[in-house]
Amino acid sequence: MLLNVRANMIEPFGSCKCGQVQYKVSSRALQVVACHCGMCRSMTGAPLSSYVVVKEEHFAVTSGHEVLASYAVTDRTKRYFCATCGTPIFNSNPHTYKGLAMLYLGTVVDHENFVPELSIYCEGKLPWVNIHESSKSFPQAPTRGA
Repeated sequence: MLLNVRANMIEPFGSCKCGQVQYKVSSRALQVVACHCGMCRSMTGAPLSSYVVVKEEHFAVTSGHEVLASYAVTDRTKRYFCATCGTPIFNSNPHTYKGLAMLYLGTVVDHENFVPELSIYCEGKLPWVNIHESSKSFPQAPTRGA
């Protein structure tokens, strides 16, 4: 399975760079997504963003609540990050993706074992970025359930 080499993980977890914000996930990832939109690019300073999508009810910040800051990226999307080191931790969009948390892949322990299943907003993909051959590609974001 491409989602994770440890497909039946009970407790994957992650943290920011400085280690103050830590989190746990008590179920499997639903999906791994690579987003090529300009907003993700500007928010991360990278050519794309990669997320591990989990159910919000199975995700918990276990330490660092006092340094977990947020920024309203849009009127629908909020980005959470460590105020100490600046590491983006997760995004939420309760309007479009109700009940889901999008964890930044780089914060996940063993992140090299996660391979994006979906590449979205490919119409904005930089020409020198390659998409993994097993990833489904969409010009924009597919509707939920696609």
